[in-house]
Amino acid sequence: MPKFYQLKCFLCHKKHQEKESVTTCLRCGGPLETYYDYKAITPRLNLYALKTAPLSALKYMALYPIDDFTNIVSLAEGGTPLIHAQNLGKSLGLNKLYIKNEGMNPTGCFKDRGTMVEVTKAKEMGAKAICLASTGNMAASVAAYSSAANIPCYVIVPEGTALGKLSQTLTFGARLVQVRSDYTCCAKLAEKMSKEFGYFLAGDYTFRTEGQKSEGYEIIEQLYWKAPDYIVCPIGCGTNFHGIAKGINELFNLGLIERKPRLIGVQTVGANPVVRAFRKKRKSCEILKNPNTVAGAIAVGNPLDAAKILQDIYDSKGLVTEVDDEFLLHCQQEQTRAEGIFAEPSGTLAYAAVKKLSLEGFFEPNEVIVCVATGNGLKDPKAPLRILPEPISVDPRFEEIKRFIDQKLYLIRESGQSDKARLVFTKKPHSTKEISTIIKKEFGMTTNGTVAKAVYAGVNDFLTKGKQIKKADLQYILEEVLDETSLTHKVLEIKDFEIRTTLHNQAEAEIWVVAFGHEVHKKHKGVGPVDAAISALREIIKDQDVLNVQLIDYEVQIDSSGVDAAVEVKMVLKDKKDNKVVAKTTSPDVIVASLKSFEKGFNLLYSK
Repeated sequence: MPKFYQLKCFLCHKKHQEKESVTTCLRCGGPLETYYDYKAITPRLNLYALKTAPLSALKYMALYPIDDFTNIVSLAEGGTPLIHAQNLGKSLGLNKLYIKNEGMNPTGCFKDRGTMVEVTKAKEMGAKAICLASTGNMAASVAAYSSAANIPCYVIVPEGTALGKLSQTLTFGARLVQVRSDYTCCAKLAEKMSKEFGYFLAGDYTFRTEGQKSEGYEIIEQLYWKAPDYIVCPIGCGTNFHGIAKGINELFNLGLIERKPRLIGVQTVGANPVVRAFRKKRKSCEILKNPNTVAGAIAVGNPLDAAKILQDIYDSKGLVTEVDDEFLLHCQQEQTRAEGIFAEPSGTLAYAAVKKLSLEGFFEPNEVIVCVATGNGLKDPKAPLRILPEPISVDPRFEEIKRFIDQKLYLIRESGQSDKARLVFTKKPHSTKEISTIIKKEFGMTTNGTVAKAVYAGVNDFLTKGKQIKKADLQYILEEVLDETSLTHKVLEIKDFEIRTTLHNQAEAEIWVVAFGHEVHKKHKGVGPVDAAISALREIIKDQDVLNVQLIDYEVQIDSSGVDAAVEVKMVLKDKKDNKVVAKTTSPDVIVASLKSFEKGFNLLYSK
């Protein structure tokens, strides 16, 4: 091992050779840490180059545990921008709020810094393959660098990992498997894989920490070699947090800065083992089983580096705080719209913590605060859609565009995202005038008599089914009514239906419709009630359907909890000329929603 560093257990201080372990202690199982002989490092440092060379993770090579620089595996990581968040700062009364945008790294997240060192070490040690567990970001990062190094890569992730991260990982050529458990279980399986097959075990271990130090170096350099008052960073396994802290400590010990910042860690309410430990003033974490949060990148119940980050926090006189998922998602919108920095939920945690603490009067107006935005928003593109509206669809006529602007249809879904679960109607409204008043109040939209009358009927349909009307339900009803008004002619209209089904027999549907000007009714069986109903409907129209309309996709979404929740059905239908339409309908009854969605899509195709 090179003489300028050694590996020791952070807890029991047992020394390890690299060929023995580069991950955890063979005696107590604690995390290993890299300790340097700074007297040996100092002659390796070119302070002039350090202060004048362009920003890059590679400029700090003398401070990494790499013996042979010819093995470097780099994708030009680091050098990410430090943005003065003036708009967000103004809204919070903070004049010197900054965001370190780590989403600008090669694979879109902070992990690339640590991966550069870790995969370089794997190459240096002659690894025949690399294996790891990940919540997604590290999977994509290690897959990319392994590909560049021509080293096979095996990845284990929890089932349900964000699609953007899986897509990256697979595209980079990794051999990936999803496990029906959490990250902690995946990490144990990756460790066993390493031992069984002799693969290099990558992950949140000491060599990764060493690469993450460059984030701390850059923050100091970008603030003209002065430490901020606070650095705020999300905590999952804690490796990035500790890497930043260690990098700043090294600059302080080398005499390059005069003081150190206070460190603030942040987690979510559903994945908060470090928060719990900090509240109890502990030096280690208790395992949190089944962490659950929209910020999937930090969904870690047993952070390997917990002891390190807790010590970092205590030493810096910092703290750990938490925010809930809904607050976090709204903060994601604020950060994106105010500063143009689209980060995934975990990448917005730092700003969310600053906002929470600022509202509590924690910060002074002129204190320098740096938020670490750890990953790009495209890593988890579905997360914002939990609170964002899906855009409406219209026919390709300028009248529809004009209606969108004139009637402010965009306000419906924008306004509908707040207080969605609040009850609006528990009993039948008195009149269409009351409907118009409520729509104006809730969505800022003025409706004419025809729309109000149709919404009134829709509200009563819900109430007749026994479903009280929440704001989200009213939003769906209003959107559907506006959709209906754009249809100038209907060739299919469902009048009524009945469904008979039992535990063991096929469902049977009987349906009454007006199809192409004729009243018709049919019975049909199916594998379930929806299949039976749609099959009966298709049987009715098959002889007169000159467009040969086909159902090619069917999706059911439930936007709230409870067995009385409204169901949104989305169908994609196409005709023989490959014209496609998307039809969406909402009802407390999935069969009603499915039939009405088919009816709408069918009529839309014929209106073309």
